[in-house]
Amino acid sequence: MKTRSLLSAILFFLFATAALAQDNGYIDSLKRDLELAKTDAVRLATLKELSGLYMVLDAAQADRYALQMLQLAEQTRDRKLMVHVLLLDAQRYFSVGAGNRDQAAKALVSAEKALALAKTSNLEGSQAEAYVVLARIARNNGETDKALNYSNLALSLAATTEDDSLRVICLGSLGDTYLAKKERLLAFRQYLQALSIAEALGHYEPLQLSYYNMADFYHSLDDYEKSKDYLFKIHALTLRYRKPLDRLLLYRQIGMVYMRAKQYDIAMEYHERVLALSDSIHFSVTRVNGYISILEQYLQSGQTEKALAYFKATPDLTTFMKRANLEFIIFQTYGFAYAKLGRYDSAQYFYTKAEPLAEARANTSNLYNFYLHLVQLYKDLKKYDKSLVYLQKAYRIGERSGNLEMKQEVSQELDSVYQRMGDFKNAYFYNQRYHQYTDSLKLLATEKDLMLLEVADETKRREREELKAAEALHDRHNLQYMGITVAIAAVFIVLVMLGIFRVSKATIKILGFFAFIFLFEFIILIADNQIHHATHGEPWKIMLIKIVLISILLPLHHYLEEKVIHYLTSHRLLESKESLMSKFRSKEHTETDTEAEAHS
Repeated sequence: MKTRSLLSAILFFLFATAALAQDNGYIDSLKRDLELAKTDAVRLATLKELSGLYMVLDAAQADRYALQMLQLAEQTRDRKLMVHVLLLDAQRYFSVGAGNRDQAAKALVSAEKALALAKTSNLEGSQAEAYVVLARIARNNGETDKALNYSNLALSLAATTEDDSLRVICLGSLGDTYLAKKERLLAFRQYLQALSIAEALGHYEPLQLSYYNMADFYHSLDDYEKSKDYLFKIHALTLRYRKPLDRLLLYRQIGMVYMRAKQYDIAMEYHERVLALSDSIHFSVTRVNGYISILEQYLQSGQTEKALAYFKATPDLTTFMKRANLEFIIFQTYGFAYAKLGRYDSAQYFYTKAEPLAEARANTSNLYNFYLHLVQLYKDLKKYDKSLVYLQKAYRIGERSGNLEMKQEVSQELDSVYQRMGDFKNAYFYNQRYHQYTDSLKLLATEKDLMLLEVADETKRREREELKAAEALHDRHNLQYMGITVAIAAVFIVLVMLGIFRVSKATIKILGFFAFIFLFEFIILIADNQIHHATHGEPWKIMLIKIVLISILLPLHHYLEEKVIHYLTSHRLLESKESLMSKFRSKEHTETDTEAEAHS
């Protein structure tokens, strides 16, 4: 049984907003900011933060702040802003409702309103953003074909704009959809294209998104080392751009990868980093993510008693689930743990409490896994008729979603249950179905292996192209440096030649001024590359080194320019030349006179 499905619905909210804290002081400071705000932009930003914060603290209050945000956007009559605020509202619902069907439905309403307004206002970029949100909602509901249509529409609209950051988002959405459809090679190509654009842009958000996409992609292939590579690239980004809040999500993701790789000691270290960082930045509510990670690790590693004790000892986690309308996960977790411990009466009690809530609120994948947990419980209790009821419900979910793994798993269970009930005809039917789905999955596994080779080949090809492009760029730069060097040398040769002939002093001074400007700017140009490489782009280090460099070069520049131009304008070269010529003539005359005397 997949223990990760117990908690997957929770891993969504706490990093969806820019800043979170549970202490009243922080909330009061936001309210004061709202009262003192003098511009609509400040009011909207504060309302966005408050509405996101209250989603986990008080849903009704969150709705009130969201309504104020929508009303304020309406008053501006700025269509783009109005669409943006509607999408913020959709993401607010979706973030807290990833495992809650009611909240996802509310998110859908806001996203559709945003799309309709963007269409009537001819805002192509805003339409693309709306389609991205709609694609995410469709994927969450298991509607991958609908999500694919939305993602393609988003990308086609983004292509008509000059917003490369939007293209990165849309390509990532299309990649996510292909990954949900198990079309991994197509997903990889979208992610790779998005990464290329993000690297060319060099901005924090597109790079972060692209690295996460690549990490998730390799995680889906069970290539945990590659996944870690990209996650640690994000870590370097958060350090470079000073984004401590973003490391909360990052540490959790790194811990999850180590956990999947069964490197539990290292995984636990990163789970604890989430808790420590939450304390250090005084965002206590974000500790919930650390609690979830630790609980999930205990369940995955088979430490059921420890998981149960930990769950009971962390009331903040259950409080959060209640506020998010995810009580069914609380009861399901207890039911799962008690069933694993063989305490079936307690397990049945909690599953019974969870069932109506799960059927009313759980999304497709969570409801499917909930039914399978009930199947296992009633199999253990030898109540096969009840197991059959929940298997049929789970099978219908698999049929609707077209998920082969679901259908294979349920077919195997149906075969087993029908055999125990003595219904061999149905057992044989589902046994045949099981083998059909197994063959299909084996074919997909073979395709996965081939795809891994294709991905590796695609990666190597891209690396070769990047290396070739880097070498071409290096050669082009070297050629330019050589050209600049030759040009500066030619300018100085001309300058010296002007000093030999009698030309105006103003001409020599003007040419000398530009000659030395070219020379010292060329020196600074060469130094710049070395400085940026040595300092890794740290502004204060660059500034310090440049101050020292300029303090040396500037007086040297003035001194050399003054001396050389003074020397050339005083015509000493010409005088030296005339002196040599006169000495040469004098010598000739002396020799002629000597010869004449000798003849006489």
